[in-house]
This record gives sequence, structure tokens and C-alpha cells, in this order.
Amino acid sequence: MLEPKRILILTCSHGSGHKMVAQTLKESFEARGHLVSVEDLFDKTNPTLNRMIEKSYLLSYSIGSSFYERVYYDVEEYAHNKFMYNLWHFTSKALLKMVDEFKPDCIINTYGYTISAILKEENYPHIKLFTVVTDFCIPKPWIHQDTDRYYVACENVEETLICEGIPRSKILKTGIPIRDAFYARGNRNTIISKYNLDPHKKILIIFAGTYGVLKNIKEICHRTDQMDNLQTIVICGKNQSLQQELEMEDLPNTRIFGFVPDIHEFYSVGDLMVTKPGGITLSEVVTKKIPVILYNPTPGQEGENADWFKRQGAAVVANNFTELILAIDALKENEIKRFSIKNSLGKIDNGHATSLITQDVLNQLNMPDVIPYLTESI
Repeated sequence: MLEPKRILILTCSHGSGHKMVAQTLKESFEARGHLVSVEDLFDKTNPTLNRMIEKSYLLSYSIGSSFYERVYYDVEEYAHNKFMYNLWHFTSKALLKMVDEFKPDCIINTYGYTISAILKEENYPHIKLFTVVTDFCIPKPWIHQDTDRYYVACENVEETLICEGIPRSKILKTGIPIRDAFYARGNRNTIISKYNLDPHKKILIIFAGTYGVLKNIKEICHRTDQMDNLQTIVICGKNQSLQQELEMEDLPNTRIFGFVPDIHEFYSVGDLMVTKPGGITLSEVVTKKIPVILYNPTPGQEGENADWFKRQGAAVVANNFTELILAIDALKENEIKRFSIKNSLGKIDNGHATSLITQDVLNQLNMPDVIPYLTESI
């Protein structure tokens, strides 16, 4: 019997998406009998600094979006100069220690850790290096010639990589890994009954954001609560103070939720959604084919994601409160537009991303997966 492969997955706590992708891949490889270690390289390098960066990242979504925009596009411009590479070497000692202790057969990036490619030729040329791009765009720090394989969500990322000199043979269009639950079919009547929803009204889902990053949320809820033929579900995530604040409002046609473990069920019954354009949420939207309004994208990855989805006809973008209310009111009544968005989302869907990536990684390691992994496609 072939020995299990040892797989090191590098993730990051700056945004929950990277950790979710890493965990999903970990479960997939472990289900096939392989050994997986998930590590946050920034946290292993300097936990105190990592927490400061994480807090700054979250703050940039509220009061510092213009600052984040400047940083994002400055890093884009100077991603591969000598100064930036020297900065990356700040993390090299922690990474080399991980490699020495775990002795992986491959490294999988779920964050743009350029350092893993910088160190490869000199320190571990025999170890395969894979990168799972977690947005529908690709920032330049993710790109390096010594990466053996890129797993991407769309042709936008594929074309950018090719323009940057990455051979097409190193790129596989798979989508972004999300939990298996999103591929299951949900019974609408059962879910409607479970959450005590009105089966005769349209359902709007609003992702307020774990950290309350959706602006004007109270005003939005009051306006949608008064719309004809509409009921609203607001997801606050782990932001308990936001949940409590909204629950105190007079919103008879609105249901407020905190963290919901079965969030995929709402996708199965929703008629339209309002959210920020993060890569993981958009991947869930693509899989469940729910018409989406992307609200006030933060410049950077979110802005790039939103622009691409808009160009594909796969989303409506609202940049301010007025645009959002008009978009919700129009989209809930326009069945043809909702159908058109669903159709565009279907064209983006590449299938079960986790399974495709897991299988290809094992193939690249010259070990075909011998355990069937079947999923019901939505």
C-alpha cells in the first residue's frame, strides 16, 4: 500500500476566507488518508505583530478604506522588487522550520506567501508548491515562476497569470474550495418551515458581516422591511452586539440571526442577496446560483471581484445606500433579471473545487486518488 502524502497548507488570519479554504482542503485530504498540517505563517513568525496586522485589516473595512486602497495598489506596483522580497524574508525562518519539522511532500498556499516560492529553488526544490487563489482576481504577490500549479476560479485570474509569464500548463480552473454542504440540494418547504418564513414572500438575505462591515445596516433593514412582497434575513455572524442592536429595532418583516452553522440553507431558499464581494462568499453564490447585489466594495480585492462579476452579468453592484435600495426593489420584482444573473453564475461554475484540487494535487504527486469521491452537483 502506498504511503500517505504529507501536505503542508499555509493560511492566514487576515480575513476568514483563507482559513476556511485551508480547513476545507485539510478535511478533503484527510478523508483520503493523507497527513495534513495547516499553519498560519504570519502567526508563527510573530503572533503579536500578526494580531496588529489583523486588527488593522479589519479597521480598513470601516474607517480606513482609502488607506487600504493605497496600500493594496502600492504593493501591486512593487510586489516583486528587491525591497518587498527582503520584507518577505522576515518570515523565512518560520517557514523553513515548518518544512524541516513536518517534511512535506508539497506546500499549498491559500494566501499569497511569495516567500514559499522565493525559498523553493535553494531550500526545497524537490517539494511541489501549489497555490489556491481565493479571489476572482489575483494580486501580484501571489505570482511567482517557481510555483508548480495555480488553482484559479475564473479566466480573469488565468489571463492575468499568463500575462505575467506563467505557462498555461501550470494553471487549472477549478473554482475556490467551499464546504460540501453548499453542493447539497435543500428542500425549500422544509427550510421555510424550519426558520418560520413566509412561503408566499420573496426572501432577501443580507450579510451584515461578522465585524459589522456592511454600512448603513440599520437604515437598510428599515427600508427593506417596508417593501411589498419581501421578507429579510440578516446574518450578523459572530457580531453579537450588532445582532442585539438590530433585534431592538421594530422590524416585523425581518429575521435577525447571529452565527448560523447551516448558512447554506438560506442560500437554498433566498431569492436575492446583499453582501460584500469576498472570494469565498462569491464562490458560495456561484455554487447556489443566487442573484446577488454587491454593496459598497472596498477597493482592492473586493473592488476587483465586484467589477469582474458585474462584467459577466453575474451580479449587480451598488456603491451607495440609494443605489442599493433601488437595486433591491427592482431585482425582487424582475424575474427575468434574476434568471439572467443565475444563468451567468452557471457559466462561472467549475464544479466541486475541493475535489478537483485534491485530485489534481495527488496526481501531481504521482499518486492517483483511489478512493471514490462523489458529490451531487447542484
